[in-house]
Amino acid sequence: MSAKMKKDLIDFIDLISNEVWELSLELHKNPELSLEEYNSSKLLCDYLCKNGFNVKKGLANLPTSFLAENKSRTKRKIGFISEYDALPEIGHACGHNIIAMASIAAGVALNKIVGGKFCQIKIFGTPGEERGGGKILIAKEDYFKGMDAIMMIHPSNETRTDVSFLALAEFQIEFVGKSAHASASPEDGLNALDALIATFNSISALRQHLPKGDKVHGIILNGGTAPNIIPEKTSAMFYLRSLTNQGLKKITKRFIDCVNGAAKATGTKSKIHKNPINYAPLKKNKTLCSVFRENLSSLGLKESKRLPPIKMGSSDIGNISEITPTIHPQIQIVDKHVNAHTEEFASAAKSNSGKKALFLGAKAMAMTALDISTNYSLLKKIKTEFKS
Repeated sequence: MSAKMKKDLIDFIDLISNEVWELSLELHKNPELSLEEYNSSKLLCDYLCKNGFNVKKGLANLPTSFLAENKSRTKRKIGFISEYDALPEIGHACGHNIIAMASIAAGVALNKIVGGKFCQIKIFGTPGEERGGGKILIAKEDYFKGMDAIMMIHPSNETRTDVSFLALAEFQIEFVGKSAHASASPEDGLNALDALIATFNSISALRQHLPKGDKVHGIILNGGTAPNIIPEKTSAMFYLRSLTNQGLKKITKRFIDCVNGAAKATGTKSKIHKNPINYAPLKKNKTLCSVFRENLSSLGLKESKRLPPIKMGSSDIGNISEITPTIHPQIQIVDKHVNAHTEEFASAAKSNSGKKALFLGAKAMAMTALDISTNYSLLKKIKTEFKS
């Protein structure tokens, strides 16, 4: 019975592949930045409404978020995450157009083939993954509470089902000094740019002593106005990352010491503004990963036997993984030397390789949802691992 339903899911996703891919290309042609995805959100909501889902918009006071649900009387709830924000200047260079439609295709296929017989299907539209932490804000409103499993796929330069992410904190710092003529009377000034450069140098020295996995990287937002004016105000933005939430707390303290030390050394005043939203590391669920891996393999796509060490970024999906069993597999769309957040990756997100990844991911997710919603012992094993 399960094999027959899986075949029906695959066939239906093939049937809707043209319309799904057209929507993915529409997202790609009209990229919208984090928390500004108004047209993208409307496009997805309209499609879900047309396919029998009840859509609620504006979760957690985020206008571009949504929750699409089918009708079901079962207690089991399986969720799919749809991301659709893009990057400044390089658009969908993280392939969120693929992510969005893979989850939607999986959910629509499940609803068409089995409806709410085995589980309630929830498709979460989560804006602001690149910046803003939409999932974190939605999680605070308990929308993910009570879910049996959450899944999404991500295009990548490798196929990997067991993915990790780093915890992340965002800081913006400012230094305030005193302006003066840089040549005639520099002794009367307090150089805020010196403080900013001292901060970067301190962090460079700190890196030698950071635990493996910890990272600090930043950019200068304002370095002054003219060479002949001692900079009175400067600012920068930094991301801090660590393997664990506890590690993030430790590196945060050392970062703050670097900033305040630079201010003291230059006679300037420092201001530290922390984004209240932290991205959590991804809590792995190997059982759920293995189910997805088996389904992906049955579709003809297998992981390499010798996977290279994983290169970790951060995502707000990590915060969901602290609430319910969650997976975030990657499917290859580019050569291994091409990285995300590049123009090459953006081009691949609208190519045939991107299209192939979208539908392989959608099929594997739909099949995985069917497995765990029809096999109580398997679902129990997934939940036991999560609790442990």
